[in-house]
Amino acid sequence: MTVPLLPSQPSFPAVPSPDGALGLAAGPRARGAGGDPEGSPDAGESSGGGRVAFVFQGGGSLAAAHVGMLRALTEAGIVPDLVVGASAGALNAVAYASDPTLAGIDRTAAVWASIRRKDVAPLSARALVGGLIGRQDGLASSAGLRHLIESGLVVPRLEQTVIPAHVVTTDLETGRPVVLSRGDAVEALLATSAYPGVYSPVTIEGRRLIDGGVSADTPVRQAESLGATTTYVLPSVGPTPVAATAELVPHGAFALALRAMNQILGNAARADMSAVRGTVYLLPTPGTKTVNPFDFRGTRALIAAGYRLTLDWLRDPAPVPTSPPVSSPARSRTSIAAPATRLA
Repeated sequence: MTVPLLPSQPSFPAVPSPDGALGLAAGPRARGAGGDPEGSPDAGESSGGGRVAFVFQGGGSLAAAHVGMLRALTEAGIVPDLVVGASAGALNAVAYASDPTLAGIDRTAAVWASIRRKDVAPLSARALVGGLIGRQDGLASSAGLRHLIESGLVVPRLEQTVIPAHVVTTDLETGRPVVLSRGDAVEALLATSAYPGVYSPVTIEGRRLIDGGVSADTPVRQAESLGATTTYVLPSVGPTPVAATAELVPHGAFALALRAMNQILGNAARADMSAVRGTVYLLPTPGTKTVNPFDFRGTRALIAAGYRLTLDWLRDPAPVPTSPPVSSPARSRTSIAAPATRLA
């Protein structure tokens, strides 16, 4: 049975902003898409006294569900002031921030539906041997992934997105998150997608950067340090784990290793979400029969499930319990953020 990418819905009319950027017609709960591109915690506060962020979790092919979630949020009139993403989530974050319309979301859905593992992670015996004996840093060429990113991007640089976009990567030497807010968008997305052992690290401004999911798979702390007071987390795996059933239990060494990694990242995500002092909304995660982030056969079903589950969730959204509000106004919101470097 063919699963439709997304239900057909009318798009919001495009509305030019005073500076010529493309915006969205405001829905009943919409926020402005503006804000300080530098991500200063004290700048660009909205008239409502806060800033809204969408945080996109990593998860490889499972991040396809974000596309359905975005459509449901957009139809509800919920538009962020900034977006933050790690790993595969960063690709969705930048694509959405570049064209935050229903038409743009549909284009991203089409890109996801076209992906095949051999296109983005071609593994060969030669590459495997080269990696094992230390002749190369990755088992797969990133050429296919680069082509995919280039074909799907609307803007060449991060600072040119309609909504300020921030890409979280990991410094290979220190293990700390590095937030990219400006510069070449393709290089930034290749860096945050550089899954250790699969793709080679990407060097930006002298730093060897790898998958952002290694240090901040659910970058809510980074969003808070960038000024977010209300955060919508678009998950792939981890924070809302699927209950184990006979058909969901992974088999084989690789699947078991991925399952263990997902549990570790899920625990870290829950800790991070409970530590922030703003309001955090965690969207539901679709169930999936696979824990393999390089299996793209179920992307259409994930997109449809993300849309359906988010529509249901929006009927009665409840925030995640977080730290109590700060009592002293002199205390910076960034004090609890995970150590991170900004490369503007």
